Amino acid sequence: MNNNKKGFTLIELVIVTVIMGILASMGLPYYLKTVEVSKASDALSIGHLLGNSYRMYLVDNPSLPLTGSITNACNTGACDTSATDACRLVRCNYVARQDWDSSSYSYSIGAAADIAATVSRKTGASPGTNNTPYNGWGYTFSTTGGCAVVGEAPSCPGF
Repeated sequence: MNNNKKGFTLIELVIVTVIMGILASMGLPYYLKTVEVSKASDALSIGHLLGNSYRMYLVDNPSLPLTGSITNACNTGACDTSATDACRLVRCNYVARQDWDSSSYSYSIGAAADIAATVSRKTGASPGTNNTPYNGWGYTFSTTGGCAVVGEAPSCPGF
């Protein structure tokens, strides 16, 4: 009798499953870091845009500096030429309206005399709930156009 059975044994299937699990556990942290670096690059571009917009605003209004955060609330309302909150950049069309609140980063303007814009990672922003290595990531943009890294964020590219 020729007993040729085709198929895999249980041991072979377990070994393949273990190997795939090991590969997935090694690859997931690299994937998550790639996602965070991509989000940081996006935030860096928006921060640079905000810094440039704030500098243009200061050319038009040198004696009326702005301060505050930019949120979705900035997307509504008319341009108030006497306002000193950061929403004026959006409401007066220095920056286009967008969904500011769904970003993994928060954006603020004029935190200090020489700071044009600050971009900082929101704690617990997706993916996951506690992205401890990335929560301190951020960037600051000076009124002279310089960029500085906050925390261990990816470096600022030359603009």
